[in-house]
Amino acid sequence: MRKKQLTADELHAVKYYEGDIAADERADSFWGDARAYVTLNALLYDDLATEYTRVQEGKHLNPEMLRDLPRLVHLYACLLTAAQKGAQETAQTGYRVERLSDFQVCLQSGQTGAFTSTSQRGFLPDYGDKQQIVLLTYHVPAGTPVILFSQMLDNYRKANEDELLLPPYLRFGVQQRPLTDDDRRITDLNGAPPVAAYDLSVLPDQRITMQADAALLPAAYDSAVRLYAQIAQNLPEAQLCPEDAASYLRFKRALRNLFAAN
Repeated sequence: MRKKQLTADELHAVKYYEGDIAADERADSFWGDARAYVTLNALLYDDLATEYTRVQEGKHLNPEMLRDLPRLVHLYACLLTAAQKGAQETAQTGYRVERLSDFQVCLQSGQTGAFTSTSQRGFLPDYGDKQQIVLLTYHVPAGTPVILFSQMLDNYRKANEDELLLPPYLRFGVQQRPLTDDDRRITDLNGAPPVAAYDLSVLPDQRITMQADAALLPAAYDSAVRLYAQIAQNLPEAQLCPEDAASYLRFKRALRNLFAAN
């Protein structure tokens, strides 16, 4: 299938999410973040558990994501429209090694909690950057909005992963399956095998859109700077500055309200 025709902004967003940073943007505190997906996805989860988990795994939360809200909202919107253009004519299968804590959030809500990267090559063997993992097989029906990096990018740096990126808030059904011997060879940050394995069937005929109006978001940059620094110091949630935590959580709720599933 031929590559989908993206706008310049959509292509920029897809390359940025994938970590392909242009040379002239590497010094930029926003566009130069090669692992921006860490913060972009943390913003889409409830409460602060995801932020704590990422920091405990040694990942960096970037408050610069919240400095320019029109830019942030436009980035999310471009990822969603690119995913809509990437909808495939045939069913797809993606494999993901997920944190148990993140999956429990998705399981409770019955939907993807953030942009979800899966591999069409099967489960990748080494996940030493995550604690307590589960194996997820996503069965994606034709017509579902997705980003297939290999189709959308002329130079795809992670061809061995063959990523299939799912948008946030896609609803799914779930069925647990037994772990196989091959499954148990996949280990987490502590060398432990997966806790469980599941088949997830994405429901058909879904479309995720966004009300791309940054004016609906409260300012939270200064609070995020201070809050991320407190979390990086492993300060317990009960000891966080209550004003900063409240401001940041208010922002996250408003951001999620910009997304709509139909």
